[in-house]
Amino acid sequence: MATEDTAASPEQTEPKKPRDKKKLILLIAAPIGVLLLAAVLFFAYRIVSEQFSKNQVDLEKFGFDLSGTSAFEESEGVLGEAQLPSTFGEENLTPSERVVHSLVRDRENLIIENRTLQQQIEALEARLETYEEDRRMAEHFMPENFSQELDRVERMLHTYLRQSADAQRFSNFRLEIMAAAGRMEYQRFVEANQLMLDAVQRTEIVVDHLPAYMFCVGDAVQLAANDFNEEREIRDYFGNPEQYRLPTVIQEDLDVVLPPCQRELRQTLQTSMAQLL
Repeated sequence: MATEDTAASPEQTEPKKPRDKKKLILLIAAPIGVLLLAAVLFFAYRIVSEQFSKNQVDLEKFGFDLSGTSAFEESEGVLGEAQLPSTFGEENLTPSERVVHSLVRDRENLIIENRTLQQQIEALEARLETYEEDRRMAEHFMPENFSQELDRVERMLHTYLRQSADAQRFSNFRLEIMAAAGRMEYQRFVEANQLMLDAVQRTEIVVDHLPAYMFCVGDAVQLAANDFNEEREIRDYFGNPEQYRLPTVIQEDLDVVLPPCQRELRQTLQTSMAQLL
């Protein structure tokens, strides 16, 4: 009995082989089919997406690729003759055509407005450039303001003193005091007489009238200042007499030694003012 069962088992297993092969083929083919289907769907999606983007761009550009001239304006024909505008009004147009003509008309108006604005901008830029050139010329030839004039006078006085052999007996700090004192008297003279001096007149005052006064001030400071600190106080006073206040003791000393110097200079300037101007 055992022998019969053993012999019969191969016959029973033989019909199962075809089914196993089909399963194996299905297992191999299924993933490949899925991959092919995915690839087809991917390429189909790209084609549809590109077409959609193209259609959207065409829709956005709708009406802007049309001719910029209106159908209802006079135009030039093929032979160069003027053609009358169309007699068909907008009432004969379809709604779509009316939209297109409206867009074209708006575009034409914007082009005209833009051209007009550009011309106005160019005109304003040209005018601004002219104004800038006029301003530069005016600044170049404009006289110095009074503060600049006083600074220039003080520099001229200081230069004169440094180059003068008679001023070598004074220290450099004393020379600054003397130049500042000369500037203060120059300012008083110009303001008191409401003068507007040119370079020649200014140089004449600096060279011919103020040197004697500055040397007188140099000697007066020697008498009024007891030490370097007091001399510095006097320097600050001459540098800004309207704002700086001297200590009472120094002011009293200056009120004694300075007026003779000022009196002689002021008389000389008033006497020579007619010739100066």
